[in-house]
Amino acid sequence: SQVLPKASFNRNQYSKGEGKSRCRDCVEQSVKDESANQQNSKEEKITAARKKVDDAKRSGKAHLILAAESELAALEAEKVTGLKPIKLSAGRGRGRGSGGSRGRGRGVGRR
Repeated sequence: SQVLPKASFNRNQYSKGEGKSRCRDCVEQSVKDESANQQNSKEEKITAARKKVDDAKRSGKAHLILAAESELAALEAEKVTGLKPIKLSAGRGRGRGSGGSRGRGRGVGRR
C-alpha cells in the first residue's frame, strides 16, 4: 500500500477512501487480468467440449453425439460473436396452444 497523489486516481476510486481505493494503473491491470482469465476459461471449456465430442463419437450413440456437437458449436459461436446462446422453450409465446381462443378480428361471422 503506497501513498500516491490524487492525480493517480479517478474520481470514483479516490472517493472510496484509504484502503479501498485503487489507482488507475491497478484498475487497468485488474481489468486485463480478469479478461485474460475469462479467455483462458473459455478455451478450457472448448477443449473440454471437444473431448466430450470425441467420447460421444466413440460411444456411437447419436443423441450423445448431437448434444456434444451442439454444446461445442455454441461455445465456438460465443467465442466468435461474443453473444451467449439463448435457450428457446415452448413457453408462453404467441399462438402456442391457445386452444379455444378465437384471437382478434371478426372471425367467421357475427353471432
